[in-house]
Amino acid sequence: MERKFLSRLVPVLAICLTILNAATTSAQTPKKEEATSPVNRGNSWFLDHDFQRALKDYDIAIVFHPNSATAYYNRAVLLQVAGEWEKALADYNKAIEIKPRYASAYSNRAGIYYAQGRVDAALSDCNRAIEIDSRHAGAYTNRGVVRSTKGDLAGALADHNKAIRLNPHLATAYFNRGVFFLNQKGLKLALTDFNSAIENAPSLAMAYVNRGSVRVAQGNFDAALADYDRAISINPTMAAVYQNRGIAYLLLGKEKEAERDFARCLELDSSLKPSLARAVTAAKNRR
Repeated sequence: MERKFLSRLVPVLAICLTILNAATTSAQTPKKEEATSPVNRGNSWFLDHDFQRALKDYDIAIVFHPNSATAYYNRAVLLQVAGEWEKALADYNKAIEIKPRYASAYSNRAGIYYAQGRVDAALSDCNRAIEIDSRHAGAYTNRGVVRSTKGDLAGALADHNKAIRLNPHLATAYFNRGVFFLNQKGLKLALTDFNSAIENAPSLAMAYVNRGSVRVAQGNFDAALADYDRAISINPTMAAVYQNRGIAYLLLGKEKEAERDFARCLELDSSLKPSLARAVTAAKNRR
């Protein structure tokens, strides 16, 4: 029953987004210093989640130094995080045009292609990133996500394992391997990987969502609700967590709390209505 019901919860998948590249001002011409100083200042704003100021500084850097692959790349990262995929895609394209062997730009662009459903293009970019840098852990776990979607489960698992060997502290690699195990109904293995993801990135809201789903499947509702609550405290606009917490409440007979969460879920993402209806039916049949 646990395994059958697990498919009614919403696992969240992560594409590894390579962190911003810093530009150094040492031993550079004054013209380049003008360009790179806004890049580094933009990075600081970005890390403080002040996206408007970060974007302004990246724009300034590009005006002063229009051939800076780093400036385009960092602006693309910001735009991708903000969900401005087409603008981010244009900047990654420009960064690659300036610097054709920019492995992280290919790896991150793969994430946009994947989100757009362009799976073959995503796979091609992951392959190119790995061809350029065979030790790029993020590119391996990204390719693992893509390979899972294409049904290459052995290749996907090999890629996630490789990413973790290359970077034992890469939270998204543990997270994505956890999703892989979750989809294969390997609850204990998934739980271990989500624990590792959280250990390495305590603010990774998606990891709490998926760990909560494992715990629901195992019947550990108190721990599951604690995970869902933690995910909401980190990111209160993630629709899937409200669906999953609502299911947990429903299984506990707390229908009022469940209805409140379902309403919030659909308010945030109405496209989840069909999956929510199936999940509610499955939960009611399980009780």
